[in-house]
Amino acid sequence: MPHKYLFILSPPYSGSTVLWQLLQTSRRVAALPNEGQKLPELRDEMRRDPWNPAREFPWARISEVWHSYWDLTKPVLLEKSPPHLCRAEQLDAHFSPAWHILLLRDPLATCEGLHRRNNLDWPEAAERWCKWLKLHVQARQQLPRHTVVYYEDLVKNTTAVLDQLGQWLTELDDVIADAAVEAHAVDGQQRRPLVDLNPMKIDAIAPEHRDQVVARLRRDAALLEQTPYGARYL
Repeated sequence: MPHKYLFILSPPYSGSTVLWQLLQTSRRVAALPNEGQKLPELRDEMRRDPWNPAREFPWARISEVWHSYWDLTKPVLLEKSPPHLCRAEQLDAHFSPAWHILLLRDPLATCEGLHRRNNLDWPEAAERWCKWLKLHVQARQQLPRHTVVYYEDLVKNTTAVLDQLGQWLTELDDVIADAAVEAHAVDGQQRRPLVDLNPMKIDAIAPEHRDQVVARLRRDAALLEQTPYGARYL
C-alpha cells in the first residue's frame, strides 16, 4: 500500500498532543504509540541535543523503527515530536510523500507552559517562543505540502478546522471532532473534548510578566505579523 506521511510540526505546549489524538480517530490514520523521538530504540539518539538543526540523524534507522510500530494497513502514517520543527526539510527529504501540519499557539499561553513546567523565567520563555516562530515561518516557506493550524481555531471551531484538514488531505475526512482527548493541562491531567485553556493560562500571568513577553515579541514584529498574534500584541 502506498503511504502518506503526516507530521505535526509544533512548538511544545502548543496543543500538538490533543491534535495528534484527534487525528487518530480516523480509521485511515496510524500513529506511533508515543512521540517518535521517545521510542526506546531511538531515545538516546534523538533526545541528544534535539533542537540543534545542524544535527544529522540516521534517518534510515529511524524510518525502520517507526515503520515497525505503525499499522501499515492504514494509508496515513502520523508522527509528532516537537523538535522536528527545526528539521522540517530533513523530514520532507526522507519521507515521501510527506504532509505537514504547522501548529502554533498564542505566545503568552505557550510561555505560561514553559514557565510552569520548565521553570523558565519570562524573558527566556519569550525568547524561546520567538525562535520557534522563526522556525515556523521557515517551514511555511520550505515545505511544498503543508497547512497551518492555530490552536485557538482548533479549540473554538473544531469541526471547521477538521473539515479543512479533510479537504487538504482527503484521508482525514472522518476525524471525530468531539472525541475525548487526554493531555497534561494547566488544570491537571484531563480527558475531555477539546476546550480552550488559553484564558486560564494567560490570566495566571502577572501583568509585569506579560509586559516582558510582549516586549520581546515586538522585536520580531515582521514575523509576528505573519500570524494572528500580530494584531493582538503589536
